[in-house]
Amino acid sequence: MGNKPLKISMRMAVIMGIFLPLAETVRRSNQIFDLTRFFNWFDDYILGAVLLIAAYLVKTNKNNAIAYLIAAWGFVSGALFLSFLGQFDYFRTGTSDPGVFSTGFVAIAKGLILLYMLSGLYMGIKANLSK
Repeated sequence: MGNKPLKISMRMAVIMGIFLPLAETVRRSNQIFDLTRFFNWFDDYILGAVLLIAAYLVKTNKNNAIAYLIAAWGFVSGALFLSFLGQFDYFRTGTSDPGVFSTGFVAIAKGLILLYMLSGLYMGIKANLSK
């Protein structure tokens, strides 16, 4: 694989694919056994799996793997963008974050993760253009 932006985007996908479920598990550790809150934290496992599957497709040189990687980055970026905006609803209503961290910390963390994801998306698109 001689496409440097593709390597970077793929590695970023692996890192985020592992980080998202782990971070959300820690953040929502107070809700893990509350089945009514299952989908509040399990979505990050799905997002992580989507990134890991796309990275695997790139690593194994499957047809259209770059397109899948770009789609995965777009999907997870969109999901996190909505989550990032939703975090501001906690500020608006004066509600604290449901996890174990402060609302402000989670908002900043989500913003930084979103920037990381958009960078991965950019590198995937750049890789497709230089293909």
